[in-house]
Amino acid sequence: MAKSYQISYTEPFSYEKCFNALYRSEDEILYRLEHQRIYRLINVGGNYIPVVISEGFDHILVETEHELKETEISYLTQYIQNWFDLNKDLSPFYQLLQKDNSLAHLPEQLHGLRIVGIPDVFEAICWSIIGQQINLTFAHKLKRRLIEHYGTKVEWNGMELHHFPSPEAMMEIDEVYLHSTQQFSRSKLKYLKNVAEAFSSGEISREKLLSLPTFEERQNLLTSIKGIGVWSANYTLMKAMNQPEAVPYGDTGLSQALFNLGIIDDRKDIKSMERFFEDFSGWEAYLVFYLWSSL
Repeated sequence: MAKSYQISYTEPFSYEKCFNALYRSEDEILYRLEHQRIYRLINVGGNYIPVVISEGFDHILVETEHELKETEISYLTQYIQNWFDLNKDLSPFYQLLQKDNSLAHLPEQLHGLRIVGIPDVFEAICWSIIGQQINLTFAHKLKRRLIEHYGTKVEWNGMELHHFPSPEAMMEIDEVYLHSTQQFSRSKLKYLKNVAEAFSSGEISREKLLSLPTFEERQNLLTSIKGIGVWSANYTLMKAMNQPEAVPYGDTGLSQALFNLGIIDDRKDIKSMERFFEDFSGWEAYLVFYLWSSL
């Protein structure tokens, strides 16, 4: 590789656990995982750049064949920091977990695991819509079909690397084709176009969300778009914005994990879940991610 960059992280951090958390489905094509290396196509200011991410001695190593400007290196660094939440100090979270007998095993079992996010807000919202009311396996198949038809593809060193469709590309999707041959519901396609239009017009963007001072205002902006409910908004704010309060209540995996640990007796008892999360203020999203991982 022509260029390499080091990105530091705050301990405790486990590259191995984050790497393992990335494997969700054989249909995942937004990155490739091989021999503890992550291959991904990242859009840096309109340039789609293949990068290789691996573990260094006390840092993340990023390699690329492109000569990058300082601003591009800065963007790439921030993207990867957001993806793996590298600057978070988990020590206070682990202290909270150890105070609860039902959760005290998690700091050891998942030591160093970060929220593996979705740095692109548009992608995160679209993924939450694609996954609505279907199982995860089928959701990954639908996402793959959408990316293959409307995303960006680069041939690089004998492999294909893909990038999620842009809002402009999503606005041009053929709803008849995707519904009749690719198993997308008509409502999902309408909602995806609604989100694409909101991003293309500037109604929603990462910058606009960051400019809003409260979680509620960010949530309200997202849910103002038809097709984005509270679950989708919270999932997006959790995975793309590192929003601590963003708990996707009603998520089946979350309910199952709480039930398995004996924290709730009824998987539909949202009030009991809300009361439980009150003791983890500032770490709610992390607790969700660790509960998912405990499954």
